[in-house]
Amino acid sequence: MVFSCIKSNTHSTHGIEYAYDKRVRFNGGKALSWAQLERILSGRPGPAVVPVDRLERPSRPSQSSSVGPRGLAAIPFAELHAVSTYSFLSDTGGASEPEELVARAHELGLSALGLLDRDGFYGAVKFAEAAAEVGMPTVFGAELGLSHAPLPVIARGPEGYRRLSHLMADAHMASGEKGVVHYPPLPAMAEALAGTCVVLAGWRWADHLDELVECFGAANVVKEYEATMVPEDADHHALLRAAGPPGLREILTTAPGAATRDVARLAGAKRALGRRETIGAASADLHPMGAPWLRSGEQLAAMVPDGAELIAAAVELAEECAFTLDLVAPELPRFPTPEGHDEMSWLTHLVAERGRQRYASRPADLQEQALKQIERELRIIEQLGFPGYFLIVNDLVDFCRESNILCQGRGSAANSAVCFALGITNVEPIGAQLLFERFLSPDRDGPPDIDIDIESGRREEVIQYVYRTYGRDNAAQVANVITYRTKGAVRDAARALGYPQGAADAWSKGLAEPPERVAELAAQLKGQPRHLGIHSGGMVICDRPIADVVPVEWARMEGRSVVQWDKDDCAAAGLVKFDLLGLGMLEALHHMIDLVRETTGREVRLWELSLDDAAVYQMLSRADAIGVFQVESRAQMNTLPRLKPRRFFDLVVEVALIRPGPIQGGSVHPYLRRRDGREPVTYDHPVLERSLGKTLGIPLFQEQLMQIAVDAAGFTGAEADSLRRAMGSKRSPAKMAALKARFFSGCWATNSIEQDVAESLWQKIVAFAAYGFPESHSQSFASLVYFSAWFKHYYPAEFCVGLLRAQPMGFYSPQSLIQDARRHGITVLPVDVNESGVEARCIDSGTIRVGLNLIKGLGGKAAERIEAAQAVRPFTDIPDLSRRADLTVEHVEALARAGALGCFGVDRRQALWQSGVAATEREGMLPGLSAISAPALPGMNSFELMAADIAATGVTPGLMPVEMVRAHLDSLNIVPANGLMRVPDGTRIRIAGVVTHRQRPTTAAGVTFLGMEDETGLMNVVIPTGLWKRQKLLARTAKALIVRGIVENASGAASILADKLEPLDMGEWLSRGSRDFR
Repeated sequence: MVFSCIKSNTHSTHGIEYAYDKRVRFNGGKALSWAQLERILSGRPGPAVVPVDRLERPSRPSQSSSVGPRGLAAIPFAELHAVSTYSFLSDTGGASEPEELVARAHELGLSALGLLDRDGFYGAVKFAEAAAEVGMPTVFGAELGLSHAPLPVIARGPEGYRRLSHLMADAHMASGEKGVVHYPPLPAMAEALAGTCVVLAGWRWADHLDELVECFGAANVVKEYEATMVPEDADHHALLRAAGPPGLREILTTAPGAATRDVARLAGAKRALGRRETIGAASADLHPMGAPWLRSGEQLAAMVPDGAELIAAAVELAEECAFTLDLVAPELPRFPTPEGHDEMSWLTHLVAERGRQRYASRPADLQEQALKQIERELRIIEQLGFPGYFLIVNDLVDFCRESNILCQGRGSAANSAVCFALGITNVEPIGAQLLFERFLSPDRDGPPDIDIDIESGRREEVIQYVYRTYGRDNAAQVANVITYRTKGAVRDAARALGYPQGAADAWSKGLAEPPERVAELAAQLKGQPRHLGIHSGGMVICDRPIADVVPVEWARMEGRSVVQWDKDDCAAAGLVKFDLLGLGMLEALHHMIDLVRETTGREVRLWELSLDDAAVYQMLSRADAIGVFQVESRAQMNTLPRLKPRRFFDLVVEVALIRPGPIQGGSVHPYLRRRDGREPVTYDHPVLERSLGKTLGIPLFQEQLMQIAVDAAGFTGAEADSLRRAMGSKRSPAKMAALKARFFSGCWATNSIEQDVAESLWQKIVAFAAYGFPESHSQSFASLVYFSAWFKHYYPAEFCVGLLRAQPMGFYSPQSLIQDARRHGITVLPVDVNESGVEARCIDSGTIRVGLNLIKGLGGKAAERIEAAQAVRPFTDIPDLSRRADLTVEHVEALARAGALGCFGVDRRQALWQSGVAATEREGMLPGLSAISAPALPGMNSFELMAADIAATGVTPGLMPVEMVRAHLDSLNIVPANGLMRVPDGTRIRIAGVVTHRQRPTTAAGVTFLGMEDETGLMNVVIPTGLWKRQKLLARTAKALIVRGIVENASGAASILADKLEPLDMGEWLSRGSRDFR
């Protein structure tokens, strides 16, 4: 089992949007195995866990992750034209991270380094931080993507940086689309920069040198002689030497695209991809080695014997332009308050007014504690100057409520009584004993972090509200750097090497092994930044233009603009981020509330539901959880029968207990062993009972680690939060050593805890820091677990339709959701043009009808026209439908194949026969001109109808496809899903069903997990690495399978350890496909 709050793009549960980025690694660079983590949590001795570098990147033997001593330079030199991986796939992009360029420059003894990525400051913060660590002077600039050639520009100090940032932001925004820049003419560019920047004019600009001087001024134009070790250098230098007016300054650069020669060929491959060419086709424009790399002053002097003056001039120009990127970040905008109030007094007023209502039903003693806690929190908020932040978040939540948009705050904000009083969060922190310092403390850098979950279908309204309220210049979304993963790396490596698209797709999907050179290039590409995406929910809001600090550009999504930095860089620069996260389950719950009102007249208010309904917990204990928020995954459904939740806190534990990843080899978490009474509840020291008592001595939450530090070592709340943050993604060995010393001394001084016990506690804290889930998150998510389970138990039809309307989300396809509803006694009616809407409909609490949106080939707009015309009056025949809904032949044929025209007294084949002529009817034509009677055609048998449903809509309302072959399966002694618990544990059996999804968690050591379904329920299949390799094609592509293996059901949940896979006859017709590797 793996415990992690790491966000990954490979997994999305119920519409929670995850970002792609870095993750913490321990244990010599490898993720902790379940055995290691379980041993540490159980307190058994073993080797220490070693924290290591935070970046999940392939190791490069030639590049050390640590920075060595500064090289001694006999000839000083400053490289002013380096490009990094943050030029992405441009035709001059690089292959080294900014940190790697800095490390190599430091090793070579360079006097300064300039980073000039294409059209942006994407890597500026990482560059500045790395350079600050080694004392390397930094020069900031960019290659501006002009039509003639990229124009290198470097900033003279902070004002030049600001003006260049605005110039690039304006060029990006002027284009109106992502990845395209429209710079103004050179004179307008020069006016915008106003002498605060220097243009580096290389040989490509030789013919335009006079124009550059005329626009920017002779003092701001420098000739750049590139020493790249190619024969053409001499010609280029001669061309540049003869160009332009006399007296211009001249410098020498290597224009490196790589830190070392080892990754130069990778840079060449990326540049070829940037040109949309193969490496071979682009070879005439590429460096013979792929790209130049960093050189020392001595090396450069040897390469260009007469270049001493140019080398010295580069050092002089660096001294003139270098500065420390100590940005003065914009503040939050002042929040408008009523007359007579400032931000703090208005926040205090709102908290008092709303807090009385929120705490009215709570016990008197809790109200008294809350009042004291709120007063304390407000003092800290005022001390730190954050009242405006809370008012802005409160305004966003108010907008959601006024717009009838479901939302709730989560994350560490759930630790705040102020947030609960305002209605931002729904978790009462006093009763839950949540530590406020996890959210906000005087010793923390920067503002608090409040995540707002918003129903995913309407999140865009909230985002656009922010843009309207604060302006496009002052508000933007946070970027997310999308890096190469295995699939994309293999595909682009094959493309760069000139292999056909079909072969590249097969290799990237794992259907065949790629050639060695494709695999090698893919391994180098993996982890490299590929392009800029959008963070899952982060937005920055400022009181002045964001471009003062970082350029803004259009995102791929319409109406979205993003800054060029990720969340870590924004935080480092002091930009305040608000997280507006889309959550599919909130959208589904909103639909369920509306549907219950429509079908029964009952108004369900989530916050009024009792959280102690035994029937709901009994349902979850049976693992009857398909579609239930957070607990529908294979691992969660295996754990529910073991945990047997009986109260709300059990759901909080369940959410934290299983993060994405498997329970391997039948291992059981020590918490479950203790809960079942198979292991005594013990504590390393009696003082830990306060922090670990509610979880039976086993740490499950991040807050517990903080509380251990408080109780055992006498840490203050602020110190405990510093410990938590120190164990985050950027671990400083020095800081960790200092905290360890403080922890050990505190353990002895506070509780006389001996060193061996303190060491055991420290090991648990270090090991669990990367895996622990915040209790505040668990509390927020657990409420949604309960609410969704409540609807599933009491209103299964409304529950199913709510999920169908919120698709895509969760683990299961519409087919699985519909079959689960049928197993719960719900009648499912097929699509019908006179009865179906665009989305699924709930006829009553026992009947649902499939929506038109599931019909393949129909399209959303055509479905909307059908629903609108249907609302006026029912359709009388196919020509009437075609005319009033303005349908094409393809639309009518799609409806015919889906059986949606049966209301006109024709079967599918007859409807297809008529569709070609009938679809020519248009509004204004005389009715009946296209009338045609279909001849008597052979009918479709039940299997053909089922197969047609699967092909047309992906769902079978009347039956589950495996029912069609059950008699055959029974003759083969195949066990159905509902019989797995009746088979003795350890028995070898055969099962069969359609494949619903495939998963291979990164922590599962290559093990693949298959979800399968038959007409009686779901089945979990474990495919060992060896079996996957032996039968990879079948395992990877089959839509339905027969699986032989050993049943494991002793724990109360059944799974099959597979040893053989067989194709299921006619299985291709039983399913449209599975949801794989999510």
